[in-house]
Amino acid sequence: MSNAYDAMDYPYAVRSSTHPALLGALSQLVGRPPAPFRDCRVLEIGAGDGVNLASMATTAPDSEFVGIDLSEHAIARGRVLIAEAGLANVRLDYVDIRAFEAPEQSFDYIIAHGVYAWVPEEVRDAILKLCGRYLSPRGVAMVSYNALPGCRLRQAMRDMLIYSSAGFSFPEQKLAAARHAAAFHAEHWAKNEAFSAALAAEARDLLERPDGLLFHDELGEFYEPQLFSQVAAAARAHGLDYLCDADLSLAAGALWEDEFWTQSLPLTGGDFLAYEQFRDFVETRFFRRSLFCRAGAPLDRRFLPERARGLFLDARLEPFADTTVQAGEFAFKTARGGEISTRDPAFAAALQRLGEAFPAALPFEALATDAVVTDALMRLFVMGMARLTTEPPPVGRDYGEKPFASPLARAQARLGAHAVATYRHTNVGISGEEARRFLQLLDGTRTVAEMVQEMAGSTGRPDEASASVVEGLKKFAAWGLTRG
Repeated sequence: MSNAYDAMDYPYAVRSSTHPALLGALSQLVGRPPAPFRDCRVLEIGAGDGVNLASMATTAPDSEFVGIDLSEHAIARGRVLIAEAGLANVRLDYVDIRAFEAPEQSFDYIIAHGVYAWVPEEVRDAILKLCGRYLSPRGVAMVSYNALPGCRLRQAMRDMLIYSSAGFSFPEQKLAAARHAAAFHAEHWAKNEAFSAALAAEARDLLERPDGLLFHDELGEFYEPQLFSQVAAAARAHGLDYLCDADLSLAAGALWEDEFWTQSLPLTGGDFLAYEQFRDFVETRFFRRSLFCRAGAPLDRRFLPERARGLFLDARLEPFADTTVQAGEFAFKTARGGEISTRDPAFAAALQRLGEAFPAALPFEALATDAVVTDALMRLFVMGMARLTTEPPPVGRDYGEKPFASPLARAQARLGAHAVATYRHTNVGISGEEARRFLQLLDGTRTVAEMVQEMAGSTGRPDEASASVVEGLKKFAAWGLTRG
């Protein structure tokens, strides 16, 4: 059977927000202790070529990962990658969601990313039915979807794209027509009228997307953005309770009662799901990553410090030079160019330790020396400046005597990928044959000196090769490509 995903590849990649160690941490924070990542079973619906699952599998050899998809081409490509990486704990199946069978309650984590809003109603129902049937008692299911009301704007854009590309049969022709129409309208929509200006901004953003993303997400046969309340109600009908959202800014609303909670009480009556829906209306939400658990046990989402015990925190932080900050202040740069400043020496000490340890993670309780620091670190997490997980990735600044890079990353590079997966479940770009060749040397059998000899063989310049190898190893370690 052939489908649109066989006609044009989707740009599959590692999705950081889907990792069980992160989903488990969120579940624990809202009062539902999860299954340990090191010994669990994971199912991904719409797994494509399986790279997302394969990235998880590299750090959990005793866990089992199953991916299903209806693209025969993607599954075949993924099986080649998994075999090349030597991963024995990942299985990809070419099967319709509605036909998938497994033992009851047999998966601890179920991931359905980028599927729910792009399929017909009966398949949406099958996704939630599958989650309700196969999720374990401690399980967490993540279902992501284009959300309303924000996607009303994208629906208007889609109407224009579908109309403009309707006369063409081949994907390349449809894409060319859609891109031409988007560029034309972006130029002619009135800039002094709010709705037109918003459409123009959306069109410019759309023109930056890869062909595979545009073809499947905007020009696909089905496009059904959802109200959060509709998804939560449909999940409840299949025995699932809503936990929180994997979007950290939304998770904050689950952990602490904010000003909007108080202001919306006349509308929500204190119902958390109603609060989430009204928040979507106010913030014109475009996308959600909703987390669900088995219904039954009561949920107490308020943050309690003891729930962070046993979790691990990491953050890429760099202190500012002393000359750039005021007396008594401590300031740090974040990974995305932001800044954190504090006058609390205890919080500053925790930030210093995080920065020095990165890319490794540290036990939360070792950093949270008092209630003030605990709260500050949690705020750092929900602001997206730090990452909280149930288990630390096996990385660090020390790459060892015989450096070992992720077998998945090495396999991806051998197969020609321009981006590879790290042990931190992120993507990093790898360009040029020299970088690809160097990455292949990191298989745990060579010392740094032996790597220098091999790299120098092609240049005849040992001193230059030595500096290049050391610099490359430091960079790979900082990215989380090598085991610490």
